[in-house]
Amino acid sequence: MSSINVVSHVGRDIVQSAQLFRTPEAAVWEYVVNSLQYVDQGVVPHVQVTVDVPGKRITIEDNGSGMDHAGLQHFFTMHGENQQRRTGVPGRGKFGTGKSAAFGIGRSLTVSTTKNGKRQTVEVTRKAIDESDGTSVPVKFIENNVDAKGDSNGTTVVISGISVRLAKEPIVALIERHLSAFQGSPVVTVNGRACEIVRPTASITRVFKPTAAQAALVGDTTLTVKAATAPLEDIHRGVQITISTDNLVAVETAGVDTKEYGKYLFGHIDCPELDNAKYDPVAAYTNDRSMKLNPAHPVVQALIPFIGASLEQVRQELVEAGRQAKADADRKRLKETTDKIQEILNADLKDFRERVEGLGNNVRRRTPLAGEAGGKDEHPTDRVVDTDGEETGRHDGVGGENIDEPTPNPDPKPRPPATPGSNNAGGENASPAGTPDSEGGDKIAPAGSGHSRLRGGLTIDYDHYGADYDRYRWAQDERKIVINLDHPVVKAAKDLPDDETTYRRLIWEIAFTAYAVALADLQFERDPARDSSDATYEIREALRRVWANAGSLYAV
Repeated sequence: MSSINVVSHVGRDIVQSAQLFRTPEAAVWEYVVNSLQYVDQGVVPHVQVTVDVPGKRITIEDNGSGMDHAGLQHFFTMHGENQQRRTGVPGRGKFGTGKSAAFGIGRSLTVSTTKNGKRQTVEVTRKAIDESDGTSVPVKFIENNVDAKGDSNGTTVVISGISVRLAKEPIVALIERHLSAFQGSPVVTVNGRACEIVRPTASITRVFKPTAAQAALVGDTTLTVKAATAPLEDIHRGVQITISTDNLVAVETAGVDTKEYGKYLFGHIDCPELDNAKYDPVAAYTNDRSMKLNPAHPVVQALIPFIGASLEQVRQELVEAGRQAKADADRKRLKETTDKIQEILNADLKDFRERVEGLGNNVRRRTPLAGEAGGKDEHPTDRVVDTDGEETGRHDGVGGENIDEPTPNPDPKPRPPATPGSNNAGGENASPAGTPDSEGGDKIAPAGSGHSRLRGGLTIDYDHYGADYDRYRWAQDERKIVINLDHPVVKAAKDLPDDETTYRRLIWEIAFTAYAVALADLQFERDPARDSSDATYEIREALRRVWANAGSLYAV
């Protein structure tokens, strides 16, 4: 009975595997990481990469352990298991596709390797691959067991006939990303430039352990999550996942990097269970060096939620800290703005007070009398300072035509008001300035005694009074204007993405309007006889004055 066997076309297998390495950086890293991993004990890895753009060639030279004839044969075995993995050391070499990497970008691969004083140099070309019958691809020996006594162990790989665009910057970037996962201090140079091992500075470090259910799959491992001081480049974001030391197999963000502060997060977890043979043939990570986990793998199904929840917890911590920092910054900027507004308003209030209270004793009657003594009652504050007055007043505040000088009354009690319709000339005293004062040195109380005066300054403050409250509150007894930050208009202005310009200008407008109304209020308190036209005038004039002096606010 005849048998049927599954066979593979080696040439096509090489070409298919090469599709995983379509960029120079991917192909170069495949050989660099081999150089970094396979070194003799006590040797610090040194790898030199030379990118020859005009010659369309890349050379990778290392001081690794090198390969003898048997090792070279194993290297060229498709999908051959890594020899270290055979001894129980998990990690790289699981897919055995490294020898194909050169043919993702070039036409020729040359390998020259020295081990224990013997050198082997071989070459494989794309032409030989295309012409193979599928059973094997010939490897051409250039040097076979050549005496190399005195030479150090190491391997040089040359990729020639490169057909894609060559540039060293992407190669450097990818190498630097992977080097950050290495525990030691390997040295890799690209055209003489040393690749830096970039490890972001952490402002927060948190350690997480899996739940019992998660640990049953991912093992008793530890996840470290860190937050950088600034958003990270793509190559540094996410949790680096290794299988044993220096073997980076994947980077996972669990989608958290798309959220606020997600780009600040990075970390590390070592998870040997990803390489547990009991899950074969399902691989935990892809063989294209894309640094992606396979979501169909049982361990991955527990690992990603563990990583995601941990990243989210740290992200929420950053969000809260950011919110608090922003609130503190907002308060500081708002305080600077209100302090400047307060300075402008108090300067105007001071000037206004000096004009009102420092103009001498000229007075004018705001509310005319009825035309004869004993007529319509005159309000106690109908006599105010008149900047344009021509009457000559006395220091006691009583003067002007048709005003008789009061005769001192031994009875300090004021006379009762006249009965309406009676002939009791004069009624009550026309002004409290004419009230006898038995305790006073002049026997007559000075004008304005007993009335509120514009003393002290105003304070500008802010608070949260709710959306239903007005834009501001005028606390008259405290001489304070309090801006309501919860008012819908104020909140809407604050949320506009225009560097707070609209928000600050709205605060100015509210404060200035409140001041103008408050100033009119203070004057009515001083002189209740004022009418609405006086209030309108004072509000308009106050707004004109303070806006004329508001230019300095643009520097806040």
